Parts: sequence; C-alpha cells; structure tokens
Amino acid sequence: MKARAHTLFQQTLLGDAAEHAEIGLMVWNEERRYVAVNTFACKLLGVSREQVLGSQVGDQNPTDAAREAIETALHELPAFGSTPLPNGITVDWITVASDVAGLPHILGLMWEATSPEN
Repeated sequence: MKARAHTLFQQTLLGDAAEHAEIGLMVWNEERRYVAVNTFACKLLGVSREQVLGSQVGDQNPTDAAREAIETALHELPAFGSTPLPNGITVDWITVASDVAGLPHILGLMWEATSPEN
C-alpha cells in the first residue's frame, strides 16, 4: 500500500508540475484531437484551453512544418523544429509518441524560441 501511495503522490506531483511549467505541453490522440493542454501552451498560442481541447491538431498552427510534424509523430518518430505562430511568437518544439493512461497519444512540448544573442 505504501508503494502505491508513493506512486500516486508522484503522479500527482508530475501532473501539477506539468500544468504549471514554463513550457507548453499538449497531448493529442490518434484522431488528431487535443485531449490535454497546459496553461503555458495556451499562453504561447494566445488561446484559451477551451479553444484547444477537442480541436484538430494543426488548427492552432496551420503551417507545413506543423503538418510534417503531425505525420512524423503519427509514425511514432520524434519530430522537432521551430515555427512562427500567427501571434508573432516563434516557438521551438518537439513531439514524441507516448502511452498516456494506457492509450497511445502524442506529447508535444513547446517553448518560446530565443534569439542567438540571448
């Protein structure tokens, strides 16, 4: 029982850390729909959580790079790059396949790109 409590604590801690991290985190399913997104991803995209959840992957960033990353991720290969968003922010990102809640999902991480002089 103690080991299970420890595992639950770690899962709760990781979930809370992901929600409040200064890195955007988005999870999407095989139907290419977002099923989870953290606060910082919404901030980077300039949209609300409600606007993202359930929306089609790529709706928030309809670029060739985003489409290519989606196809790569669907083949369970990591994809990464740098993409300017419609709101003027450029983000660096990586997508990787993962099992979330025992089901296959794609995990996307993004952060604001820094210029070479920073």
